[in-house]
Amino acid sequence: MSRRKQRSAFDQVSEFDRGMIVGYRDIYCGLSFRKIGSRVGHDQRTVMRISDRWIQEGTTDRRGRSHPPQCTTSREDSQIVRMAVMDRSVTSRTVA
Repeated sequence: MSRRKQRSAFDQVSEFDRGMIVGYRDIYCGLSFRKIGSRVGHDQRTVMRISDRWIQEGTTDRRGRSHPPQCTTSREDSQIVRMAVMDRSVTSRTVA
């Protein structure tokens, strides 16, 4: 029986595991992604992505992707609201 922890499909990599991945890659002078993945319990593609990000950006932090970037400024938002309040028959196409 394997002692490997059962993971869900979307389990996020902990900061500790990210550090272990970078450490294995740096300390063991090029340990393969597959071997690192088996040691930390993650897929080799995950290990490769974290390692590449460490090399390119010098960080292992997760990027915040809670919502898409805003398309309008707060001033434009206020103008849109003001137009809608003043003339309730205005359509979205005329506002745009």
